[in-house]
Amino acid sequence: MAETYPTIDADGHVLEPPTLWEDYLEEKYRARAIRVRRDEHGMEYLEYDGKPAQLMRHGVLHTLGGMGRSLEELKPSVERTYLGAAPFGSMNAQERLDLLDREGLDRAVLYPTLGIMWEAEVEDAELSLAYCRAYNRWIGDFCRNSAGRLVPIAHLTLLDVDGSVKELERAVKDGCKGAFVAPFNHKRKAHGDPENDALFAKCQELDVPLGIHPTFEPATLASRRFAGLERTIWYHQALACHPAQVAFTTLFSFGVFDKFPKLKAVVLESGAGWIGYWIDRMDALHEVPINRAPLKNLPSHYIRTQCWISADPDERALGGLIRFVGEDRFFWASDFPHQDHGRGYMDELRAMLKTMPEPARAKVAGANVAQVYKLN
Repeated sequence: MAETYPTIDADGHVLEPPTLWEDYLEEKYRARAIRVRRDEHGMEYLEYDGKPAQLMRHGVLHTLGGMGRSLEELKPSVERTYLGAAPFGSMNAQERLDLLDREGLDRAVLYPTLGIMWEAEVEDAELSLAYCRAYNRWIGDFCRNSAGRLVPIAHLTLLDVDGSVKELERAVKDGCKGAFVAPFNHKRKAHGDPENDALFAKCQELDVPLGIHPTFEPATLASRRFAGLERTIWYHQALACHPAQVAFTTLFSFGVFDKFPKLKAVVLESGAGWIGYWIDRMDALHEVPINRAPLKNLPSHYIRTQCWISADPDERALGGLIRFVGEDRFFWASDFPHQDHGRGYMDELRAMLKTMPEPARAKVAGANVAQVYKLN
């Protein structure tokens, strides 16, 4: 694919080393590091702040790199470990570069794996920011010698906005090309709330995009609203896209894009098909004065000027959707190496791009990502 046009994975993942937080946390927090432990039965589990994680069963950490693996291979096991099951390219930077070469990819924008799990269970703002700082320093080092092909994105917390503003500035100086936040926070403050304006202002000042990326969420949130579905994996995977969409919508509720006209917002790993319906829905409501959000323009104006949506490569409707939303608005992403997607994403990407006009193919394949993240 790279022979035809530059191709960039807008949302790949790394499997962080189990000792990352012990190695990169400041001394003050090191005793409270995220760790991989074994229980009395020999099963691996995660520990946050000295306490066992509650939202992931023991013995399943090996599934975090389970893309393309069989049901048998994903079963809980003492023998299958987080480190031992890590696929090629998920933990080693040179392997990841080799994987990009094999697949004909120019670059990969990288997000965490353990890092999108802990926030659901850690309510301490100071520790949350420390966890973010440690990851950001590590991902900067991981990507540093890749000649720009591995693109680090900083993890920030909305529990400490002022601290996250300082960390964003530091991380961007260290090479991060943008930042992301979870779709929730333990304060239950909407993403668009003025309390977060300092972070939007800093993103605008630094000209880096701010993404909303799905994470584990506290069991009390809407994805657990029905009893009896706690362990129905398909149901929760199907609904995993909704929290990011909801968080994104609050940016319109508070007029964020008018206050920060150069802010770049990205919605990740939540599919793309919904945005067509959502444009129609938000615009229709805006036409009725009593329903109107505090915006100078129709909501669709901001989506077509300040927002980008990451699509899965198997989205069969995207070719038609770009004609309505705009070919400049979309990325594609592999989600490698996570198990909730299949391993054939390159074949799926080729098939999806064939449904689009030639100029749109080049933009969706990589040009849009390169422009938004300023990848030379």
